[in-house]
Amino acid sequence: MYSAYLGVITRNLLFIVLSGFLFFRTPWCVLWLGPYLIYRLHRDRKDAEEKRRRLLAAQFRDGMQCLLSSLEAGYSIENSVEAAVADLRVMFDEKAPIVAAFRRMSHRFRNGEDTETVIRDFGEQSNVEDIRNFSVVFTIANRSGGDIVHVIRSVNDTLYQKQEVMREIRTVLLAKQLEVTIMKWMPFAILAYFGLFAPSFLTPLYEGITGHAIMLVIYIGYLFCQRYAETIADINI
Repeated sequence: MYSAYLGVITRNLLFIVLSGFLFFRTPWCVLWLGPYLIYRLHRDRKDAEEKRRRLLAAQFRDGMQCLLSSLEAGYSIENSVEAAVADLRVMFDEKAPIVAAFRRMSHRFRNGEDTETVIRDFGEQSNVEDIRNFSVVFTIANRSGGDIVHVIRSVNDTLYQKQEVMREIRTVLLAKQLEVTIMKWMPFAILAYFGLFAPSFLTPLYEGITGHAIMLVIYIGYLFCQRYAETIADINI
């Protein structure tokens, strides 16, 4: 966890230093760009949480498939969750969101907690719509004496159809996200090119109050455009 957070800090600090030097050519830019660094760290933390949520949603169908296999073999829901943990550890890394979620449920079942409470908490804590819907349907079916195996099989089939559609959408979005990445780094390449091969061309922008003011406006405009482009490309599906 700490190594990942350190990587985020290092990456954002390098971005601030590089962009500040190319736009202003002064090491002091790190000081007055500090507030933007804090904003980027806060944004990256939220993006990391959103990435975890999407990864859990993508892995949820595999968890349901493992759960369904054990239930069809005659296991109880508590034992099925424990068996699913072992299967998911083979499919994913130990730190995968779905493995951690199923491991927590299995631990609570071993402590004798109520099945409905554990499943409901799983849905609420996941912050994933599909998992919340599953927890609601499971609770209703369990209270009314419904066929849990049929419920999970239906959920699994629905998730499969949904993920197929999402896979096609992501294929289209990947091209757009690549375009955004290229556009984001293009100003850096242009400034670096002129700085190496025609340094006198941009000299007026790095000297005097007027030059620094113009470059500051350009830099702020670049940051707004960059964030707007990322927002457009980052479609929540």
